[in-house]
Amino acid sequence: MLDQRSVLERTDQPRDRGVAEAARARTSLAMIGLASLIACLTVSAQAFQRVAGELAHFNADPIFIRLAGASLAILAGAFLAAALAADTRLTARRGRIAAAVRPDEAQAQPTRKAGWRRLSVARLLPRLSTLLDAVRLPVRAFIGSLPALVVLAGAGAALVMLARHWPEPAEMRAPANVYFMRGALALIASFPLLLAERAYAGFAGWRLPEAADLQRLLRFALLVFAGEGGLALLQGYGLDASGVVELLLRLLVAAIACELALRALAVFFQPRLEPASARASVTSAVAALLTPDAVSRAAWRQSLHDQLGIDLSRSWALQFVRSAILPVAALLLVVAWGLSGVSILGADQRGIYERLGKPVAVLQPGLHIGLPWPLGIVRRVDFGEIHVLSLGAPATETAALPAEVVGVEGAAPVSADRLWDQTHPTETSYLIASDSAARSAFQIVDVDVKLIWRIGLSDDAAVASTYRAAQPQAFLRAFAGQKLARYFSTRTLLGALGEKREGLSEDLKHQLQAALDRASTGIELVAVVVEAIHPPARAADSYHEVQAARIRSQAMISEARRRAIGVMSEAERTTLANIASAQAAAVERITSAQSDALRFSTDEHSYLAAGPAYLFERYLAAITRDFAGAPITLLDHRIAGTGGQTIIDMRSVHAPMPPSVPDEDTGEKETGK
Repeated sequence: MLDQRSVLERTDQPRDRGVAEAARARTSLAMIGLASLIACLTVSAQAFQRVAGELAHFNADPIFIRLAGASLAILAGAFLAAALAADTRLTARRGRIAAAVRPDEAQAQPTRKAGWRRLSVARLLPRLSTLLDAVRLPVRAFIGSLPALVVLAGAGAALVMLARHWPEPAEMRAPANVYFMRGALALIASFPLLLAERAYAGFAGWRLPEAADLQRLLRFALLVFAGEGGLALLQGYGLDASGVVELLLRLLVAAIACELALRALAVFFQPRLEPASARASVTSAVAALLTPDAVSRAAWRQSLHDQLGIDLSRSWALQFVRSAILPVAALLLVVAWGLSGVSILGADQRGIYERLGKPVAVLQPGLHIGLPWPLGIVRRVDFGEIHVLSLGAPATETAALPAEVVGVEGAAPVSADRLWDQTHPTETSYLIASDSAARSAFQIVDVDVKLIWRIGLSDDAAVASTYRAAQPQAFLRAFAGQKLARYFSTRTLLGALGEKREGLSEDLKHQLQAALDRASTGIELVAVVVEAIHPPARAADSYHEVQAARIRSQAMISEARRRAIGVMSEAERTTLANIASAQAAAVERITSAQSDALRFSTDEHSYLAAGPAYLFERYLAAITRDFAGAPITLLDHRIAGTGGQTIIDMRSVHAPMPPSVPDEDTGEKETGK
């Protein structure tokens, strides 16, 4: 018995030592996973991004934050999954050790006395074991798939960070000390990753079978942090290669995240492993490329032999390829170099062929054969392709804007919004002369001008556009902006707004084309389109009020002129009526005077001829005419009544009326006068 006990004690010491090492490995995995998770959540939180925006002089690189957060999310998922798998293996290992030390512990216990309770316990035990098995199986299945779920969550979080709202590179360059600060922070953050990578380089055996895979993932995260730090230092020295490097890092992180996600999903379709053999699916072939020993020829040969059963060391085909690879490669290189002299130009392209650096011909669309590179070079030029350049659009905008297709009943496109009270991104502000006659001043006008241009169709235009303007679109933008500023400086606001768009566009086109021809740029303007021209959006309301006041004043002036014209017309009419009336009265009086003179002359001749008898006749005629219609009362003392009284006869005596005799002196008189 003593010998058996001493043997068990000697065998338990290495087991306990291995269990302790596995427990320490599990703890380190959990700590690194939690630290990576906390760091990932910190850099991905909105509060951190807000603080980073305020402290932009120290760490203002949102692209680095996204890359760092994605790599930390992958590390957090991998290490937490490895910690769960290590805990499962450790639990199974402890169970095996306990079973080996105390076998059949239940049989060593003293047997209880049989009684009436033995029958009831024997009946309940099968039911309890069945119930525990029904509960244990789903729990074991969930625990077995939990590492895969953790890896899938980390990879998914990394993909979300890389795909959702990727920030654009900064347009303006920051000071050099800012880049140095960013590089220092990134290199300091990569130091803990370097320590962890070196620590996991020595793990092996059942205690941590994922050590090699975790080391590769740590090396991948170290590459991201160190690459961003070195890139920031290069930017501080004026060497900017952020576009290519950050794109490669983004593709690398995305490839590793996709691979880990696919491997985690494949776990659900594979048979379950024993708890003692549990292993997290953190293997990455993409991350293995960062390890030189993993991509060696011997490693690939051993991997093919273990997984596919192919032994490349005994393959005659491989030996033949190895012996023929050099001449075949040399022949392929010569053929490829010769094919560099073959050029295929599309229907919308021309080519300027340079032989030994000198342009010798302009090639038309089609297949052309010349000297191989660098003896012969073909520089491609557009052939009839129309470009649209908006002077107010950003310089990074593409030349060919996509056409907006709008249905008959659909809403108007955004480009059709030409309201004056809104600022449009495609408009440019120009200084324009003021129409104030009292003092010299200027105003600002917003103009949306689009230039529709192309490279000239002649060979000379193609050569000029290639060698005189390195970037035709940028040159045309700057050149046209200068000419338009000079053009609008000679116009007034009302003149520019009131001028017809067609005439304005044609005038601008002719002036710009003449200037481009003088500069020999080879650029041909197809059209100049003036989409909108108006005062700035902030001054639109004031301009509308001024225009309304001007319209009201012009309306009041027109109304006053209308009233003045009415009064003048009425006065002229009255004057003309008075003049006509006076002229008629004068003519009438002259005519009456002439008739009186003629009548007087006639009466004079009659009097000389007839004497007093004519006068008496005229007297009687006048009395008869005047008293023809008047009542007559005769008073005479010689008329007496009976008794010697004077009689006044008040009766109406209607004597027969003599015929109307015209008064030769005054003409026809009215009755009763």
